[in-house]
Amino acid sequence: MVAASVRGTSHVKSNLPCQDVLLWQPLPGQRLLGVLADGAGSAGFAEVGADAAARAARDTVVSRFAGGSEPATDEDWKTLLCDALKAARTAVLAAAEKRSVRPRELATTLTVLIVGAELTVAAQVGDGAALVADAADALAALTKPSSGEFLNETTFLTSDTALEQPQIEIRRGRCRHAALLCDGLQLLALKFPELTPHAPFFTPLFRFVKTAGDFAAAPAQLQAFLQSPRITQRADDDLSLLLAWLPED
Repeated sequence: MVAASVRGTSHVKSNLPCQDVLLWQPLPGQRLLGVLADGAGSAGFAEVGADAAARAARDTVVSRFAGGSEPATDEDWKTLLCDALKAARTAVLAAAEKRSVRPRELATTLTVLIVGAELTVAAQVGDGAALVADAADALAALTKPSSGEFLNETTFLTSDTALEQPQIEIRRGRCRHAALLCDGLQLLALKFPELTPHAPFFTPLFRFVKTAGDFAAAPAQLQAFLQSPRITQRADDDLSLLLAWLPED
C-alpha cells in the first residue's frame, strides 16, 4: 500500500493547512484499511473535523478486529461500516462542542475502505471515491461522489441526514488493486457524468505500486506525482490518494 496527501495550490496561496486526513494500516486476515476524510474548504475548522472523523472511523474498525469479532456475513460488514460512520460523526460533533462552534465549522466527508483478496468493502458520506480492479484489471467503483445540484456541492458528515443513506458496498471476488481518492482528484480519476474509473489515470499508478522496489521511498514518489504540473494545472484543491496492490497467492 502506498498513500500520500499534499496541500493544494489554492491552500498554499491562501496560507491554509491541508484539510485532508488519510490514514491506513494492515488488519488481521491479510486485509488493508484505508480511511479518508476531506474537510470542507468553507469550514473554519475543516482539518480538525477531518482528523476527528478519520481517527474515530479507523479506531472503530481496528477495535472490532482486535476484539476477535471479525465480520462473517454481509450484514456484519454493513454493521461495522455503519458503526464506523456513526463513531466518526459523533467525534466531529464532540469536537465542535468542545470548541463552542457549530458543527458545520468542522464539516468533512468520509470514506472507509477495507481491502482483502476475496472481499472488499467500502462506506462513504460525501464526495471522493473508492474503487477496485479485479484479477483481469477491470476497474469498478465501490463508492462515487455524492453531489447536489452543483458539482461542488456534497453531503457532509455533520449534516443531520448524513447517516440516513450512506453509500455502502460489499464486493466479493478476487481483488488485485484498490484505490481511495479525495474530491480534488475526481475530474482526473473519474469519467463524468457516469462517474466510472478512468483507466488511463489508474493503470500506470497501479503498475507503480506493484513494481515499487522501495516502499520506504514510494510515498515521496507518489507525493511528487500529486504535486507535479500535470496534476496541479487541473486540480488546485488538497489531493489525497491511496493505492493498494494484493499479490496473487
